[in-house]
Amino acid sequence: MQIFKWGKVLAVAAALTMFAVPASAQDDEGPITQGEDAKYVSVTHVKYSPGKRERAMEIIAEHFVKASEAAGTPGPLGVIHFQTGEWDALVVWRLEGGMADLEWYRSENDIKWFAALAEQEGGEEAAGALLAEYQGLIDKAETDVGHYHATEEDEE
Repeated sequence: MQIFKWGKVLAVAAALTMFAVPASAQDDEGPITQGEDAKYVSVTHVKYSPGKRERAMEIIAEHFVKASEAAGTPGPLGVIHFQTGEWDALVVWRLEGGMADLEWYRSENDIKWFAALAEQEGGEEAAGALLAEYQGLIDKAETDVGHYHATEEDEE
């Protein structure tokens, strides 16, 4: 019986929190957004197959980065290479168009980047083969989307 009582208390508490909205949000009209200062990012954790990390870094440095420079497309905001933990790397990309960037199968920048990669590698088939090789080096990857609130320093 004690479990039932606690379960009922927890269920009621959970139900009440669903309707807990800050008073300032209740006064606003229209949809609630993250605010004008919200900057959206895509964060990808990557785990390479055993022994494949070095080749993956080589492809990125010698092919992907050069194609991005040639295309004039933005690179990631940052890359973290882990010494410990489950993942080998974390890559953070800015979603310039906010959440709407997630609606694209291929963005304009993706298309420009691939065209530059194809030119650099000697054609679309070679560029596709290089992409397939890189993807084959990945054991698993996980992508999350979030936001942060920009400060005046971020805008500079």
